[in-house]
Amino acid sequence: MAEQPVATVVSEEFRQPLPQSPLPEQGKGPAVIFIGGFGDEISRIMPYVMLRLPALEDGPETRAYYHWHAGRPDNMEQGAAEICNHIATYRRNNPGAAVILIGHSMGASMALRTAHLLNYEDGGVYLITLDPADRGYTPSRPSAVKWWGNAYVVNSLSSHDYIAVMGGRWNSCRQADANLRFDGRNRDEAGLHYIHDNALSLLLSRGCKQGVSLFDLLRRQLITTESANIPAVAGSTNK
Repeated sequence: MAEQPVATVVSEEFRQPLPQSPLPEQGKGPAVIFIGGFGDEISRIMPYVMLRLPALEDGPETRAYYHWHAGRPDNMEQGAAEICNHIATYRRNNPGAAVILIGHSMGASMALRTAHLLNYEDGGVYLITLDPADRGYTPSRPSAVKWWGNAYVVNSLSSHDYIAVMGGRWNSCRQADANLRFDGRNRDEAGLHYIHDNALSLLLSRGCKQGVSLFDLLRRQLITTESANIPAVAGSTNK
């Protein structure tokens, strides 16, 4: 008997919606929060990123995962407020801990909404938006964000990307510190085309004109104590 294609033998367990993994009250190191896009609880794009992303610092870190609505599909602002409450509790137990918000697609909109509700004078908030999309929300820089890196795809060859187009892609965000543009006609280091769903590549790949990844830039921000030591590319924009 011919072997069945993998797509036809996916277990029923895999088809079940993945629950959120909220930021715990207790933890160590920076809080790294991953926020998935529309339908991510089924496609599991950001949980995969959370699993595969290398450590941002040499020490421990605490990771969490939220859906694009953070459990409140009827009210995204309340969902953002819920994430903020979790962050506030975590930081009470870990004073001065950095907060890294990494959002993909509609999850980028939730990450931005959350960052706007944070009010930390120590500037310990960092934002990553991966091919953000939300037609109903206008991106603007939150005052609490110390650094904002954005990656987006153009000329995608994937038919799946029509969902991002319909949702309202942001593309380049003019108030971000770094905008990395990936051409879908090109391939990443693993030989895969740049597409909306390939969020891990948008975060780790150096296949842009700057020759650096968002992960590289963010890690430099976290380990650099003086802004003079940050490479000029961290403030560049490639529209």
